[in-house]
Amino acid sequence: MAAMIQTVHASLSLAQLASGGTISIGDKTFSGFSYTESGLTSFDAANITVTAYQNDGVDYLTWSGNISLVGVNATADLKLNYIVTASAGAIYMIDQAYTGSAQNGLLSVDETVATGSFGGTVVAYSHLSTGDLSDPPAEANDLLNIIPPQSSLYVTKDILLGVGSAVGLISITQVTQSFHQGPAPVPESPTVIAGALLLLPFAASTFRILRKKRTV
Repeated sequence: MAAMIQTVHASLSLAQLASGGTISIGDKTFSGFSYTESGLTSFDAANITVTAYQNDGVDYLTWSGNISLVGVNATADLKLNYIVTASAGAIYMIDQAYTGSAQNGLLSVDETVATGSFGGTVVAYSHLSTGDLSDPPAEANDLLNIIPPQSSLYVTKDILLGVGSAVGLISITQVTQSFHQGPAPVPESPTVIAGALLLLPFAASTFRILRKKRTV
């Protein structure tokens, strides 16, 4: 099995990016970073590292650092915004994953992908929660495929943490994003498949007739 090739292209803190910084990998540029935080007991944008890298031809963006909530009957929220622009083609799918844990609490990561602006026309969305660490496979209500594919997208991640009446600890140490580019896979049409199945008896019959003629 061939080893996966990973190349780290750029790495900056979230604080640097929110001050106007950009990072790139391959043909993709990530810009327009911003964040809104409330209620977290551990979070420092200067200590959140954002890295762009490539793995087996797929481009990734990760946020790494301590994002956590400790307490009783408490909630916290972190919203991350950024723009991804591809110069050599269109992106047909974005998926996400996170590394974290929940003790006596819950967490969720909701993502909205739009065109034109943050809050613009939504072309994809997904939801991750405790025990559901990555997409794909997507949940029934997730829409990961972008139709038609787009070269510029506005992405918003909304991370919600909550603890109940018992002391809880909710934490996320990494959030990962991947970008799939090029011609989107075209699923087989049910009509085409059904037609091919109907032709099978005819094809088998023709084969038997030809075979019989050759043996006469």
